[in-house]
Amino acid sequence: MTVAALSYAIDEHDHLVKVDEGYYGFAEENGWDEAGASLGRSLWDYVAGDEMKTLQRMLVRRLRDEAGEVELPFRCDGPGVRRRMQIRIVAGRGGRAVLFSARLRSEDEREEPMPLLDPEAPRGEELLAMCGWCDRFEVGGEWVEVEEAARRLELFDRPELPALSHGVCPQCNELLLAA
Repeated sequence: MTVAALSYAIDEHDHLVKVDEGYYGFAEENGWDEAGASLGRSLWDYVAGDEMKTLQRMLVRRLRDEAGEVELPFRCDGPGVRRRMQIRIVAGRGGRAVLFSARLRSEDEREEPMPLLDPEAPRGEELLAMCGWCDRFEVGGEWVEVEEAARRLELFDRPELPALSHGVCPQCNELLLAA
């Protein structure tokens, strides 16, 4: 891959408002001819799979609410290549803009090209428990925020995501029972 880094930004409605040359170069290398029409469109139009959309939306919402930042490993495969990347996501004050910057960590050629963005791709049988009240995840017996779960479980660096299982964490359960 000739593009080693790229960046883009979304507005408060999650629409792409800024992309750099790395973004367009990355799209070209992946055979994505419509990249030039992506400005103004929802970021979620370009994320495959319900679990991935849910996790990424939660992450962006948390970063906006906390005006924070996170850096995580993730995979961004192309038809003929498997890429491991590192992404840094930063929410500005007030959460109006969220900036994404990604850099390549490694890539391996695929023996057989694969289609991109396949929402019907097989899922593993693993379940990831999520509290339906506070949106935290159970990781190793501990209930943690989405960014910590993504980091510990390397969710965005996996070939397949676990299915989400909704329930109620012990803290929220106590609050509900006390009400």
